[in-house]
Amino acid sequence: MSSHPSEPATRVEDGQERSRARPWSRYWNRALDRLRRYVRHDDPLAEASNDVALLVGTHLPFWPLYLLWSAGTKTLPVSLLTMTLSPVFCLMPLLTRSHPLAGRVGVVLAGIANTILTCWVLGTNNGTQLFLLPCAALAAISFRRQERVWMVTLGLLPIAVWYGLRMNLLPSLAHFEGADVESIFTLNSISVVVLLTAYGWLQGQTYARMERRPR
Repeated sequence: MSSHPSEPATRVEDGQERSRARPWSRYWNRALDRLRRYVRHDDPLAEASNDVALLVGTHLPFWPLYLLWSAGTKTLPVSLLTMTLSPVFCLMPLLTRSHPLAGRVGVVLAGIANTILTCWVLGTNNGTQLFLLPCAALAAISFRRQERVWMVTLGLLPIAVWYGLRMNLLPSLAHFEGADVESIFTLNSISVVVLLTAYGWLQGQTYARMERRPR
């Protein structure tokens, strides 16, 4: 009779050893699981809006760092205001949980409000108003046929905001020139493209969920 441990027992011991060696993985998986439960919703469109809200909300605290990297210390301390609405985005899934339509409307309005705030902080000569494009795109994909009034209204609202910003109705707190403007414009342009790409990816998942739902 062999004195070596059996293969199943060895696998269990190896698994326990790996688990003890990497305790951070358990905490990471638990955090991800809680995050998934937080944004989960029976309505695929509502869940997609939650995903967008959390994506933007967790991204905003890093925006002053991106601006610091792009244009240097002259962006401080005024750039810290750009993360003001982060809690609003992060709390949107709570609204969506009880009022799905209000939550979807709220995410679009929060995006428009955040663009206005950022234009007030940084000015409009560096492409900050480009973030109105993802707001309009989000309005176009967040509503059903019977909700077209919301789709059209929120889709046209960014145009009105853009026109108001062009008329300098909101003087900015900071003013950048030369290479700083180009750097911030590049940062804004890349961020807008990333957001639009993320919307497309989330929308693909949303369509897949809607097709699997019983009719």
